[in-house]
Amino acid sequence: MFTTTTVFGKDEVTDIRMRRQLRLRNHLLASPYWSSTRHVAAAFQHALWASVMKGAQAASQVAVPIVIVQVAMVSLVLSYFTIEPVREVFQQIVQFKLQVGPLFAFLSMGTIAIIAEGIRVVGDAGRRASFFSNAGFGFLVFGFLGVGTDFFYMLQNAIWAPLPDAMQVPAKVITDQFVWTVFIASPYQTLLYTLQDCRFSLERFLARTTPFREFYVREVLAVLVTNWAYWIPTTLILYCLPSSLQFVICQLAIVICIFLLTTLTKKS
Repeated sequence: MFTTTTVFGKDEVTDIRMRRQLRLRNHLLASPYWSSTRHVAAAFQHALWASVMKGAQAASQVAVPIVIVQVAMVSLVLSYFTIEPVREVFQQIVQFKLQVGPLFAFLSMGTIAIIAEGIRVVGDAGRRASFFSNAGFGFLVFGFLGVGTDFFYMLQNAIWAPLPDAMQVPAKVITDQFVWTVFIASPYQTLLYTLQDCRFSLERFLARTTPFREFYVREVLAVLVTNWAYWIPTTLILYCLPSSLQFVICQLAIVICIFLLTTLTKKS
């Protein structure tokens, strides 16, 4: 019995391998799995871009109140360093905060949530029936967030203390806005308010937040982009202050922001 052996040159072998690779690639691209994967990736990119644009549009709509708040914050910082009575008032608040401990952060941030809900009720009569439940829920959510934020500020000061003063401020702002806010503060608030919106039904909550990556892009990212327009310049101002004052001034900035955004953007 005879067998025939075909001998290919080096170039022919390379050509055969390339054609096989092309056939394999075309087969993969034509497969339903690959088509589905490309569709999912394209949909995710579209949702990501839409969320970013939504946040940017919201930020542009509140540009005027944001600028007013920044001017108010700069004026407040200057008054602290130049006007003795103002400095004494803030020092007394800081002393009270030190005496009360974490309870100060909890109560003060919780009170801000009640104020915010009260302002929303004034602008929306339909929310009056649920004022106490919404205010109570917000009090707890923001109260615990306040305690966490207070400890985060103290942790920031401890971590970045070895750096020169000129480098501490940008380091703290970057950590604040792109670590704490992105991975903890914003998801924490959004998840809890989503749970409230689902009437505390675990089944509805999981259906809305799963998969989490899509939920983050859809629900959290737009809020992040809007908040960055306000909080990046605000934290630049905050971290120029003595560490003992940063949390107190942060709370004041939140109150000012709530009043201005509600008053100046109510019509829009």
